[in-house]
Amino acid sequence: MEEHGRGRSAGSAARLTMTHLQPQEVLLAAQRLDGIVNRTPVHTSRTLNARCGGELFLKCENFQRVGAFKFRGAYHAISRLSAEEKARGVITFSSGNHAQGLALAAQLLGVTAVVVMPENAPPIKRAATEGYGAHVVTCSALEREKVAAELVAEHGYTFIHPYDNDNIILGQGSAAVELFQECGELDYLFVPVGGGGLISGSALATAALSPFCQVVGVEPEMGADANQSWREGRIVTLDAVPQTIADGLRTRFVGERNLAVMRQYVHDMRTVSEAQIMETLQFVWTYLKLIIEPSSAVALAPIFSGEFDIAGRRVGVIFSGGNVNTPDCGFFHQGVETKEAPAARASRPTAVRDKTRPRVLVTDVLDAAALRELQEAAEVDVRPDPPLDEFVRLISSYDALVVGPQQHVDSQVIDYGYKLRAIACATAQPDNIEAAAARDLGVEVIYVPGGNAVAIAEHTLARLLMLDNQFANGSLAGKTLGLVGYGRVAKQVTKRAEAFEMTVLANQPRLTPELAGSAGIESTDLLDLLGRADYVSLHVPFSPETQALLGAAELAQMKRGAFLVNTGHTDLVDEEALLEALQSGHLGGAAVSALPVLITKAPAYALSLRAHPRTIVAPHVSAIIEQQRPALDAAMVTQLLQVLHSSGAGDALSLELVPVANVTPHEAVDEKRVQRLVQRLQEEGRLVNPPVTTFWNGRYVILDGATRYAAFRQMGYRDIIVQVVPPHQPGLELHTWYHAISHEERPVAELLAELEQIEGVRLLPLAEKELRTALADSETLCYFLDRHGRAVLVQDTGIRERLDVMNELVTTYGRWGSVERTMLTDVPRLLAQFPQMQAVAVFPQFVPDEVFDAASNGRFLPAGLTRFLIPARILRLNADLERLKKVEPLAQKRAWFAQFLADKLTRSRLRYYQEPVILLDE
Repeated sequence: MEEHGRGRSAGSAARLTMTHLQPQEVLLAAQRLDGIVNRTPVHTSRTLNARCGGELFLKCENFQRVGAFKFRGAYHAISRLSAEEKARGVITFSSGNHAQGLALAAQLLGVTAVVVMPENAPPIKRAATEGYGAHVVTCSALEREKVAAELVAEHGYTFIHPYDNDNIILGQGSAAVELFQECGELDYLFVPVGGGGLISGSALATAALSPFCQVVGVEPEMGADANQSWREGRIVTLDAVPQTIADGLRTRFVGERNLAVMRQYVHDMRTVSEAQIMETLQFVWTYLKLIIEPSSAVALAPIFSGEFDIAGRRVGVIFSGGNVNTPDCGFFHQGVETKEAPAARASRPTAVRDKTRPRVLVTDVLDAAALRELQEAAEVDVRPDPPLDEFVRLISSYDALVVGPQQHVDSQVIDYGYKLRAIACATAQPDNIEAAAARDLGVEVIYVPGGNAVAIAEHTLARLLMLDNQFANGSLAGKTLGLVGYGRVAKQVTKRAEAFEMTVLANQPRLTPELAGSAGIESTDLLDLLGRADYVSLHVPFSPETQALLGAAELAQMKRGAFLVNTGHTDLVDEEALLEALQSGHLGGAAVSALPVLITKAPAYALSLRAHPRTIVAPHVSAIIEQQRPALDAAMVTQLLQVLHSSGAGDALSLELVPVANVTPHEAVDEKRVQRLVQRLQEEGRLVNPPVTTFWNGRYVILDGATRYAAFRQMGYRDIIVQVVPPHQPGLELHTWYHAISHEERPVAELLAELEQIEGVRLLPLAEKELRTALADSETLCYFLDRHGRAVLVQDTGIRERLDVMNELVTTYGRWGSVERTMLTDVPRLLAQFPQMQAVAVFPQFVPDEVFDAASNGRFLPAGLTRFLIPARILRLNADLERLKKVEPLAQKRAWFAQFLADKLTRSRLRYYQEPVILLDE
């Protein structure tokens, strides 16, 4: 993850440039758009209110022109251009909704429009954009800004940014203006956040019409750049376009104008998981009968999931749009749990999934027994035949894929599956998978060699025996079998024919591995084979070149009294000519397949052939394969589970190479320490000790090593090596430090006076007898014990976020004096250790789950308050930083890391501590 130089660091967030846009300006924009945009309805639901505990007002922009709010900003922006700017034509980049909005607005205003869209944009949105008259240029998602800039330079178009544009922001805000005009003042307004156009306009409208309403922005966890930017006061850029189901929110960074408005007028930012988005979406579609897109559901998800309490409050939610391709969406293919009561939900850990069980994505239809076996050992999601864009978006979260023979998995697709360990397909040879590319990345390709081939070969031999028993002497020994086509099936037929002491001829124009590896098989041309063989069996794929491979002329070349076996496509043989050969007595018999069920009106000769007394009709090859499917699926699943349950070096050591964007500290970091570590890392060129993390709510929460993480981010690394421990692993303990605060001259009274100035803090005297119970009160932040043994209780008044107050408290006394961590509360012993100590700050013991919850939602504890005791700490990894920084697909980098670990273990240079190790410093 990178940051734009124009942003400011978290430590100087207060000095971020203020927005020049004023709340009243959005009211003027709404007046200009009146009569042009649809005044969309506000939907209410007693069912939803009862479920969520508040009164909800849903602003339905899915009923807006082009099906989304984007038309508001686009029309407002183009209408404010000068005549000369309009004459040049307008251009933008967009994944869909802004594209449609701009296209229609330009059409209404008589302006030429060009839209640069990513190649994976939903087809429904591209079709609509072109339908409004815009010219669409496609490119990769990461290049759309660059392509748009090149077209502006080449043609002189007027560029209209999809969100970082004053008039876009003001136009988008008109939706919230209408909401407040209809519903009056609200307590909260929830808005989905992509680039920031809708939330910045909505926040301005809120400030103008409902100043006591709190604006809450919501983003997908997979693309939480705006959330982090808002918290840190700088623009944070994601390394890649987030592949969230909420395609309208797939932005890598928030706009500069947008962030300035957000920092001034937005009160909170939240993130939601993909599962929460889909659960909310299903409810809205099913019970509210509103067709909204996933991006709209994002805004409602934190309320619907119960993560944000709105009990007794009036709450507005903006549904941003409804442009979704319903036949292909696949949102509801996975089951959604019934919503639990808040008490039940709160009583269990909130980690999203059990990382001890591998995750498997199945895109094929598996035999029920095989699927159950897989589900018993892994977390399985079934998405039958997903579109390519959805398939690529999904696979990054999975350890294995199970695909059908029609699902093409090439090297580009494999690159997206950076966690993949295996790709499985229940075929004899997975030609649909680029096996070489997979194995280069350490991904095992699993298939069932000979599976279908064996079944078809056995059916072929059965037909030979039936023909010989009914129409010859009942013995295959000494007879000649001619195989037309020599691949996997023919090789299996050969093994069985040789067991009957048959001579085998083969006609295979191009040498195959099977023919090259079959000793004793005579290869000959087709006419020679037909003239010498007592039995001819066809094993070639059907194509225009092989249609009627055996016609009247070829059948006439066969030995008189010979037999023909065709287990393949019926059109490999001219069946009318075959019928004539049987009727004339030239051939002794034939074995053909039953007509496929798709053929509802067969030619008369095809029916007569199958009714001929010297014809044996057997099941079609597709039926043979289907009969084998349970066994093939079971064999494939067995192999797959063996791979997933085998331990590589990284598994044994719980080491993972993960995107820096997916890692978060649990506490603030000391920037001075970060700078020192950056310098040391650059000098040494290696990562000695990896940070220790736990996986929680989709994030790797750092337990130890936040300074290393911050240094990696500052140096621009996209990926980092972390050790991952289970959140409830035996031996994992959380200790809370106390802070000894020292000053050579200033008395503790001056410190307390400064602390009283903090908003949201209440200071009360505390009697010695109350010390034992003081920390049990939920309002208590900490207490101070001064050098004379006097105590002061510090309480949270509840008007601010608790962690914000606690962070300011620690920052304030950190500025006032020097702070040292300690586990002591005995004043004489403290003074012996810290002679200049004026007071010690004593904090309640933190609970690990609470720390993980806060960190995974972007809320950090003050620096220096917590310390995790971590069993089995890994030290002295010494990973090469230059290799780690190399820009390449994460799958390739993980393949390197797996080999690096394997080499380390081979040389026994990796130190793996079985006993607990406590690190107090870098």
